[in-house]
Amino acid sequence: MSRTDARSTTLRRRPARIVPAAVVGVVVLAVGVGLVWITVLRLLNGSWPTFLGAFHAWVAPLTWGAAMAITISLAAVVVGLILLICAWKPGQPNSAVLQADRSGASAGSTDFVMTRRSVARLATSYADQVDGVDSVSARVTARRVALTVTSPSEQRSQLAATVTGRVREALQRVGLQPMPKVTTIVHTRQL
Repeated sequence: MSRTDARSTTLRRRPARIVPAAVVGVVVLAVGVGLVWITVLRLLNGSWPTFLGAFHAWVAPLTWGAAMAITISLAAVVVGLILLICAWKPGQPNSAVLQADRSGASAGSTDFVMTRRSVARLATSYADQVDGVDSVSARVTARRVALTVTSPSEQRSQLAATVTGRVREALQRVGLQPMPKVTTIVHTRQL
């Protein structure tokens, strides 16, 4: 992918916090619905529901300065701070920057990126071309490409070095910046 418009947004997007936000939203909604339901029962019957009896008996003698009340309050504050930090801290970028030849474009006006999935596909395709490799899978992070190779060969260290070298060379050719560390684990499969 590339971008040439200086006003467009960056191609190195960070993942949205949709799943954690949805989980927190569902939990808060469930608690709210439960509290409304309990309140309606109190208004209709004139007394609290019977299932709250044990909770009421446990909470009634507590004072604001009681150790249990302070512990519960501190736990709620810590959970709230963790949720705020998770919401504010951006996720890891889902793409890697490519160092491109800028001879045809003005400096800084064009960005080139490659998604992590594309980096994994590139790594697996080059690793799969090495003799002795039956299957290969790749896991890509911002700083690392981890390859898992299955082979009938007993020469694991030589095969791992060959695959690592081939993939590192391919990643250098496309110009990934910064260059991720490439590691290879070889599992021998008996025929």
